[in-house]
Amino acid sequence: MRIYKKLFSAVLALAAISSNQASACASCGCTLSTDWGSQGVSTAQGFSADLSYAYINQNKPVYGSNTKPSAALINTLYANGQEIETATKTQTVTAAFNYNSDTWGISLQIPYLNRSHATNGNLDPASDTPEAVPQGTNGGTSSENGLGDIRVTGRYSGFSADNTSGLIAGIKLPTGSTTANFSGGPSAGSALDAGLQSGTGSTDVILGAYTSGLISTYGWFVQGTAQHAISPLVNEASGTYRPGDTYSVNTGIRYAGFGARVTPMLQLNLVRRTADQGTAVPTDVLTGAPVSSGTLAYLAPGVSVRLTGGTSVYGFVQLPVYQNVGSLQLVPKYTATIGIHQTF
Repeated sequence: MRIYKKLFSAVLALAAISSNQASACASCGCTLSTDWGSQGVSTAQGFSADLSYAYINQNKPVYGSNTKPSAALINTLYANGQEIETATKTQTVTAAFNYNSDTWGISLQIPYLNRSHATNGNLDPASDTPEAVPQGTNGGTSSENGLGDIRVTGRYSGFSADNTSGLIAGIKLPTGSTTANFSGGPSAGSALDAGLQSGTGSTDVILGAYTSGLISTYGWFVQGTAQHAISPLVNEASGTYRPGDTYSVNTGIRYAGFGARVTPMLQLNLVRRTADQGTAVPTDVLTGAPVSSGTLAYLAPGVSVRLTGGTSVYGFVQLPVYQNVGSLQLVPKYTATIGIHQTF
C-alpha cells in the first residue's frame, strides 16, 4: 500500500494544472505540472527535484468553437483590420525543487522558454485592402529565449489522517521578460504582443484544493486551482496589460497492476481562462470581444517508469477533446511533456 501511495503521488503532482507561461491565447501554456512535492499526498518526506520538457506547437486556427474556420471568415477578419497569426511554437524546460514533510510542503518552479512566432499581420481598413496588402506581406516573425515567470507553491495536508486532502497556495513572480520585439519581416523592431512575451509582468496568487483515494490497484484524484493577477495594469511597449484569471480542474486515475516499475496513467485536464485586460489586448473586429479567453479540455494518457532507487522518468501526450476560444486563435493538435524525477 505504501508503494501505491508513492506512485499515486507522482500522478497527482503531474496532473496539477498550472499556467506558468505567459499566453496571449487560452492554449499557449502547458496544463501539466511537474511540481511533484506540492500536492500533499506524497509519503516520501524530504527533498526532491524534477526536470521536464514541454512542447506546444500552435498551428491550428479555431474561431470560437469552430475548429475549421473558413478562408472566407479569416479573410473577412483580415479585411476589417484583425491580426492573423500563423504559428506559435513554445518549448519549455522547467526545473522544480521540492521539500515535503508529513503535512506540508513547498515547491519552487523555474521555467526557461524558447518561443517562435509568426503572423500575417493586420491592415488598416481605412486605407488598405487585402488585394493591395495581401496576408503575409505586412506581418512579422520572432524568436526568443529566456527565463519565464518563477512560481513558489506551498501545500498543507493536515486535514485528514492519511494526508490525502489539502490546500494549495502560492505566488507567481514577474521574472520573465516583457520587452521582446519582432525580429523579422515588416514588423521587425516593433514590440511583440504582450501575451507572447516570456513573462506576464504581473504578480499572481494561486489557490487550490485537492483530494485523492485508492481502490484496489487504482488511484484517483480531483484537484482545482485558481490563479489571479494582483498587480495593476503593466505598462509595456505594446500597451497596458494584465493577464486574465485561470481556473482549472484536473481528475485522473493510475493503474498499479503492472508492479512498482511501470505505471500507466490517464488524466482529464480542464482549464478556463478569462479575457486579458488592457490596451495591448487585441479584440475581435466583428464582435468586439478580447482575443485571449477560452475554455479547453484535454485527455492526457501517460506513463511513469521507475529506473532505480529514487529516479523515475515520465511522459504525457495531451489530446484536445474540447476547444472554445475568444475570436480567432491558434491551438495545438497535441502537446507533449517528458521529464525525470529524483528523490533524495
